[in-house]
Amino acid sequence: MSKQQAIFLSDFHHHAHFAVSQLSELDNSLYQGWEQGLYSFVYIPYEFGVDLVKEPLTVDGTESITRHIHIFWFKQKKILSVEEVRSFLDTHSSTVAGIAEAQLSIAEKDYVKKIAAVHDAIRRGDVYQINFTSTLDFKSYGHPVALYRRLREQQQVPYAALANLPLDTLPWLLSFSPELFMDIQPDGVIRVKPMKGTAPILNDGQDEQRAIDLQNDPKNRAENLMIVDLLRNDLGRIAEIGQVKVQHLFEVERFGAVWQMTSTIEAKMPTNLQFSDVLKATFPCGSITGAPKKMSMQLIDELEQRERGIYTGSIGLIEKNDNGSDSAGTSWIGRLNVMIRSFHLRDAGEHYEASMGVGSGIVIDSKAAEEYEECFWKSRFVLGLMPEFSVFETMRWEDSRCALLERHKSRLLSTSRALAYPLSRAELDQALAYFFEKLPTTGAYRLKLSLSTISCPFEQLENSWFLELNQHLRMTLSLFSLEELGDEQRVLIKRGAVFSPTYLSRHKTDQRARYDEALFEALAYDAFDQLLFDANGLLLEGGRTNVFLKLENNWYTPSSKLPLLNGVMRQEIMANPERYLNTSEVFESELDIDDVLRAQEVILTNALRGLVSVKVFIV
Repeated sequence: MSKQQAIFLSDFHHHAHFAVSQLSELDNSLYQGWEQGLYSFVYIPYEFGVDLVKEPLTVDGTESITRHIHIFWFKQKKILSVEEVRSFLDTHSSTVAGIAEAQLSIAEKDYVKKIAAVHDAIRRGDVYQINFTSTLDFKSYGHPVALYRRLREQQQVPYAALANLPLDTLPWLLSFSPELFMDIQPDGVIRVKPMKGTAPILNDGQDEQRAIDLQNDPKNRAENLMIVDLLRNDLGRIAEIGQVKVQHLFEVERFGAVWQMTSTIEAKMPTNLQFSDVLKATFPCGSITGAPKKMSMQLIDELEQRERGIYTGSIGLIEKNDNGSDSAGTSWIGRLNVMIRSFHLRDAGEHYEASMGVGSGIVIDSKAAEEYEECFWKSRFVLGLMPEFSVFETMRWEDSRCALLERHKSRLLSTSRALAYPLSRAELDQALAYFFEKLPTTGAYRLKLSLSTISCPFEQLENSWFLELNQHLRMTLSLFSLEELGDEQRVLIKRGAVFSPTYLSRHKTDQRARYDEALFEALAYDAFDQLLFDANGLLLEGGRTNVFLKLENNWYTPSSKLPLLNGVMRQEIMANPERYLNTSEVFESELDIDDVLRAQEVILTNALRGLVSVKVFIV
């Protein structure tokens, strides 16, 4: 199978799982499945390895299922060509997908303290190296397959995987791992390829030199060699005598946005070796624990104070070796990765939530600040995934000023941070100064300020100007005339209509087709806007406005906890209720159609029109 092809398992049959105390049952289960013509996808959490290295009597079989090895059985297996892989991914990528609100879970000052604790352990002689990790926590929007497709383009790696598994809360698994745990070949040779040593790829003309420097760096070579020795020892416990050999040392390869140093070790296995024997000797992979392995794992538990889950565990395909008797190999073959740069997606309704483990090997001469920065290098394929769409602000320009300019700027900067647009306040201010010089000095107008990546399609319209802010971003300003509204305005309610918001509903993006449809329906009825209600009957907002209701002489607005756009005018009113609504407070609440119909007054708001009092009508 070539590097660009993929194995596709389908037609799920059943799922089995085994605790460490049930490991003797694992091999029989595998052979039984293979005899039925089934294909096994193996899923091994890191915590299975924690239990595996404990003293035998400390694991009693009552441990959580999250600490079990899982076998997912499928009826069909197919090798997909490059074209078939692309077609499959494109089929599920009709909507935009991306990353939002990504943040490392540990602050740098706390990280420094953890590294100091590791150094103390090394000085005591407890360990030589520890793989200390934290998590990058983020949200995602769009279909998981579409997200996988986009991240796969950023992170071209040999051991990636996309899985939709029958796990209640964590069905989607996305892996972009560059590291091989083990490749068990038909002739009985096991190949492992531990990865230790990282340098960034910055596309600044110095990347080749960084690769050379990494390969020759004493600290990274020592770190790599420690893990090579650990894995040689692990394999030596099960290999034929004298048959563990280091084939390559300190090779540097490119994976996504980083250089990685790898070494290759091979060992010849006896023909009667079982999969459980290999796990007991080698799992988890030493590159993600440290050395010596058992003490490193104890310290990892104390320092990290969380379960890693599938992160730094392993997934892969284990199969019957049909040529085992002819090739002097084991009766089974397979390939497993090391689950780094990988994560589950948890369905949170309007979006998915994820935590991707990220870390590095810490030795005595590791510098905390550099190791912390390395976490961001390794996560850059996620952190640098910019949107495929534009965000914008609709502003009122009147007599040479925008009254709510600071609020518009704050919201645009907040959206940019959330959605991974690399926009600075200085760049925004510079662009606005450039644009505003070109605008009329009298009269009222509608402005549309758009931000997009340079790679997004672009067409310059009449009365519009653009500016490239940096190597990634373009900003455009368009000027439109503004007609005055009539004295009486109406708002439409479509009885029984249900609106399904998404994560992007909280941001003003050009992915607003359903909002535009609602607005066009309202305009067809000569209404100013249409009110939108979710599947629970809760009022959200209008197609282009926020909503305020006066009920029993108090003012209410839908809660900002709901997936709605926190409009600039809404923010202004909430900060200054006395000025706009002659009240000391506006209450955020869950409101429904009955509240709308019994309201003493209904006001719609946006930055362009301010406050618009409306009459309600229903169709």
